[in-house]
Amino acid sequence: METTRRSSSPLAPSSGEPLPHPDRDRTPPRRSLRDGAALELPKRCPTRSVGARLAPEVSAAIESWESNSVPDTDAAILTAVMPAVRQMVAAEAPKTPLAARKRLWALTPMAVWQHRSTGGFDADALNPDNIDTWISGVNANRSPGWRKGSRACLNKIGVAVNPHAWPRQPKPLTRAPLLECYTPQEEAGYIDAAALPGLNNPEGCRWVIGAALGAGLNGRDLAAARIEDVHELDNGGLAVQVRGPNPRLVPVRGSCTDLVREAVSIVERRRPHASRRFILATNRCAASQLANRVTIGRGRGLALRRARNTWLAAHLRAETPLVALHKMAGPLDVATLNGLLAASGFSISAEQAAIKGLRA
Repeated sequence: METTRRSSSPLAPSSGEPLPHPDRDRTPPRRSLRDGAALELPKRCPTRSVGARLAPEVSAAIESWESNSVPDTDAAILTAVMPAVRQMVAAEAPKTPLAARKRLWALTPMAVWQHRSTGGFDADALNPDNIDTWISGVNANRSPGWRKGSRACLNKIGVAVNPHAWPRQPKPLTRAPLLECYTPQEEAGYIDAAALPGLNNPEGCRWVIGAALGAGLNGRDLAAARIEDVHELDNGGLAVQVRGPNPRLVPVRGSCTDLVREAVSIVERRRPHASRRFILATNRCAASQLANRVTIGRGRGLALRRARNTWLAAHLRAETPLVALHKMAGPLDVATLNGLLAASGFSISAEQAAIKGLRA
């Protein structure tokens, strides 16, 4: 940007009287920004010393920059506001001289306008409403590119020097880590433990373990199921009819069919007119509570989410077509599938993948 010579006279152009400047007595003298020298910021600015964060070439760019867009009639105001302008740009800590000059280009005319309008300029002026008035009101005739670039620079400086005026951005939600699948030994352990005699609510325990590991059902689907929802298939297997918002028919894995059949048999032996549901409790955690009763190892109960991941991994390992898996499982999360594929060590060679791809 070109530099123009401007008057250093502190007199107002119309009257010849000194321009009112209420902050003159408490405004510190301008210090050099070169070589990382510390810089005093306005009292309301949250960061008092930022010079150490600036590269020497950035400090030099801020100190040497002169405006060529402010008319000569505002030369006295420009002289008054430039120390604060340089300090605020330094507080934003631009990374390059070009970025520093862009901030100065955007902030200087707004500072002159603010001083002319209110008699002063400090960090409080850089708030969203005031910046919007300057961009969309005072400069409504400017090009869209000018307004966009100026607003972006002013917003960055405003957040740095007047953060309390800006709404805090919500922290991005982090995805919960993928729960690892149960090993075949752990699966067998839970199935055996659920079949042991003497369990309290044996039909509920058998159903939860068999349908969670065998059909990947979640707690809501497990709690809502009735014995009429279990169907015999022509090949001797079982399938569970899931009702609700995602109705589907889910086959039970062979290792869990005996457990599900035992649960059905126990419910059928209840007294006449008794409930046909596997789980009689009505609270929303009933299925998880039953799963926690069936323990292996050091008293570890079954986790329903891990059981579902185990069921999904079994179908991925068996190369169940994705369309069929989606139909059985309901909505599938791509990140979960990617995580299961990576965590379970599924891999094929590039040649095998190419051969399978020829089926399309």
